[in-house]
Amino acid sequence: MSDSTPDTGLSYPLHHHHLSHLPRLEADEEVFATRFASSCSMMNCSAKCCRGGVYVDRDHRDRILREAPLVVRHMEPTQEHDPSRWFESEELEDADFPSGKCVGTQVVGLACVFLDSERRCVLQLAESSSPGLKPFYCRAFPVVISDATLTLDTEWCPEETQCCGPDPNGTSTALDVLAYEFEHVVGKAGLEELQQLARARREPDA
Repeated sequence: MSDSTPDTGLSYPLHHHHLSHLPRLEADEEVFATRFASSCSMMNCSAKCCRGGVYVDRDHRDRILREAPLVVRHMEPTQEHDPSRWFESEELEDADFPSGKCVGTQVVGLACVFLDSERRCVLQLAESSSPGLKPFYCRAFPVVISDATLTLDTEWCPEETQCCGPDPNGTSTALDVLAYEFEHVVGKAGLEELQQLARARREPDA
């Protein structure tokens, strides 16, 4: 899904996730090695990660288009209200998405078409009426899956250390800061497996 994550050469097979389209999923070393500031929280997101648009599963795009009237009700007057202008036309092959294909959202100004002037995602706002409308990887960021490998995209806005930017001197791990995002991606059992792997790395002889 992301092509900006480094290749550390180390990965750990995951056996207890709920992603049926990825039966062979691995966790990259970045999941365990990356550090964040103790004050880091995804609640502090400035939405800079949305400035280039996002990739959405093809089938989820179709759901958003079916629910266009609901989405428009949550948009500001200055946002693009024409659903035909919300997504790029090209569908890309990508096995990290459930349908095997993804499509990018259009960028209006300097941000995703679904981001309002207060940097709020209107798809997330619309979830009060349609749970799960916010795309899977948008909710997961900076947790991503690239070539069936669970990893972190920390290069998109590295200066944002209050949220998804890493801090080499930080005292918090990715599993500390991003537990919600990891559970969203791999489920409760998957998160517990990641936590067990993290403990095993700290105590290799235990």
